[in-house]
Amino acid sequence: MKLLFQLFPFVLAFGSFSQKMNYNVDLTRCIKDQLSVTLNTAYKGGDTAVFNFPMTVPGTYAVLDYGRFITQFKAFDSAGKALKVKKKGNNSFLILPGKDVAKIQYLVDDSWEEKNGKTKIFEPAGTGFEAGKYFYINNGGLFGYFGLEWNNEYDLTFAKPKNLTGSTTLIQTDKTEDRVTFRSKNYHDLIDNPILFTSEKEENIRVQGTDVIIASYHEGIDSSAYYIKHKIDSAMIAIDQFVGGKLPVDNYAFLNFVKDYRELEAVFSGEKKIGLFQRIKLAKSLGGQGFGALEHGHSSSYFLPDFGHHSYTDMVYETGIHEFMHIYSPLSLHSQFIGEFNYTKPVMSKHLWLYEGTTEYFSVIVAMQGGLATVKSTIEDKIKGKIMNAATYPDNMPFTVMSANVFDKPYSDHYSQVYERGAIMAMLLDIEIMRLTKGSKTLKTVIFELCSKYGSNRSFNEETFIDEFVSAVHPDLKEFFTKYVEGTTPLAIEETFKIIGIDYAKSKKGTVPSYFFTDKDSGVTANNRVVNRKIVIKKADAGNAFGVKAKDIIDYDELKKVYRNEDGSLIPEGTMITIHVERKGKQVPLTFPAKFKEGTLNNTIEIIKEMTPEQEKLFKLWSTGKS
Repeated sequence: MKLLFQLFPFVLAFGSFSQKMNYNVDLTRCIKDQLSVTLNTAYKGGDTAVFNFPMTVPGTYAVLDYGRFITQFKAFDSAGKALKVKKKGNNSFLILPGKDVAKIQYLVDDSWEEKNGKTKIFEPAGTGFEAGKYFYINNGGLFGYFGLEWNNEYDLTFAKPKNLTGSTTLIQTDKTEDRVTFRSKNYHDLIDNPILFTSEKEENIRVQGTDVIIASYHEGIDSSAYYIKHKIDSAMIAIDQFVGGKLPVDNYAFLNFVKDYRELEAVFSGEKKIGLFQRIKLAKSLGGQGFGALEHGHSSSYFLPDFGHHSYTDMVYETGIHEFMHIYSPLSLHSQFIGEFNYTKPVMSKHLWLYEGTTEYFSVIVAMQGGLATVKSTIEDKIKGKIMNAATYPDNMPFTVMSANVFDKPYSDHYSQVYERGAIMAMLLDIEIMRLTKGSKTLKTVIFELCSKYGSNRSFNEETFIDEFVSAVHPDLKEFFTKYVEGTTPLAIEETFKIIGIDYAKSKKGTVPSYFFTDKDSGVTANNRVVNRKIVIKKADAGNAFGVKAKDIIDYDELKKVYRNEDGSLIPEGTMITIHVERKGKQVPLTFPAKFKEGTLNNTIEIIKEMTPEQEKLFKLWSTGKS
């Protein structure tokens, strides 16, 4: 599971109560990973006031139940008298009487400490506290609301250690060394803007009129924001080129938490020796972690592992493009089930093909169309893997049905197909749009056109949107949705790829590289794992023909590359090739003849050398975004 989820602000149905809600949180008194929260209000309800925390939030497609982490909940009237409180379910507190509620106080546990893997909140959607070091805050985990009344303005005042800075895209209204206040226009704006308090220095970049901040906390070093900045810079440039002009937001924040697993990589690679007990402990520390990102309207939050060599920066680059592209869908293109989201009893939309599938597909082709990645690398490194992973999901489960029932089994078990099968489905949809319009439209241009029509404050109709989408392209496009999005027809990858001059074969016989560590006669074996795109040699006979030694570390991507020409074809048998292995911290070149064998080629994708004029036209449009 890619574990990418999104949050965004919307105009929702509001209740009758509208006033300012003043929250106070003391970050200087974090005891046993608990924070004390105080709400000052002037709520005038009925005999019973209901105070809620979100069951879920838009886009996470999972039950969160933030109220599970709230304890010692107390309420008082304007005279300071304690009111009766009863907890109802996981997320609601009944306050009796509710006619005069002036103050609410409670404690919040951070969700990252939860041990139950079945109910554990995906880390980028949760909360993490460590006194004096960091506070990773998704606001639904700290702040609640009365009834279904979400139109109140919120002021959040944090007492904080002087060494911590609060990074967010919320409006900052006051700041001193030991205190900061943020404001949100309503509860949805509050949910949409997470906050990271960190001791690391914030980094800033500006891209086409958009101010971007990068805030980070790394468990082991104090400069992770600096390294992330340089990856984010190139990602934003690629996005700018893809969208073809000014970015649609004036400011954006990347909020990162980096967990330090450099010791784990050193152990797996053989660089560091530890005992069995320590090895087991390290392995357990990796289990149950939800690495990935969560998207918001003007920001995205990340929970990433560092396996050494600043590996987390590559993850930010890859997921960051996906997260940012959500500003189009569903931020600017969504149905009423999201635009009128109910945090207590949500109804899920059936259009995950749009919200996640299309967004993930765009994240694949952004770098290619922006000129930062080749067509070959996009096909080999991105598209091929998604086709292979897409095949593991059942065809007999309609995508729209899975989407609408994503909270329930068996559908919840198949959610992650949105990033695999959903992305390939979106690519096929893109090609079909180009075919039907003879290249005058693409999936991107249709999405942008519909975003301009709706925008963040207007919802499309959940039931009629597919027909509206079809009418924006061509009547014959309806068949695509009937078969693949709403139906159970297997994706027609082979036939559709040919339309843009690409040959695809699920399986065929052919010549494949004979890697020395998979060749039984080579005298070399490797550990049965790839960590951080590296292969570790387990055993090597003395005097083997390749010069490999035990504990050598090989770059997997480099190894695959040296067996092929620039156009992707295999080099001739016996050609001398050179790879570099990492040996005792140094790069050592090894040269030997390339060997090949007959084998099975799976999911081969090749660009047709002699295309028809129509194929050439559509291939150029797909690969460059230009006619």
